[in-house]
Amino acid sequence: MHTKIKELSAKRIKYLIEKQIPFYEWNKTYLKWLREELKEVEEEIKENNSVYLEDELWDVFWDYLCFLHSLENEWKITSADSVFKRCYKKFGERVWFDWNWWHNWQEVKDKQKQELKIEHNKLYNNDR
Repeated sequence: MHTKIKELSAKRIKYLIEKQIPFYEWNKTYLKWLREELKEVEEEIKENNSVYLEDELWDVFWDYLCFLHSLENEWKITSADSVFKRCYKKFGERVWFDWNWWHNWQEVKDKQKQELKIEHNKLYNNDR
């Protein structure tokens, strides 16, 4: 199911670009809408409200996918899939289930920051 949803959001962005839909301002459009949808989620977090909350959460997810595809089409990220791969690597390495989880989390987080810096410098050939 998630693959079909990603394909649908990619088609949406492709359509907006090809048809030059006036309201579409690349990633700015979905970044703005993400902020608005998160406010709506906050409003729906209350007891006995799962139907509306789930609907708003879906809106956040949809706008996030469209945001990723916008960034992809602007060549600001490699791909939406690369973001998901990074997420899996990042949190797959950080998830610990022992009593010393915070120390492990911080240690892995620090290691990952260093890896990102190396990757960034290699890709952009600089010393930041």
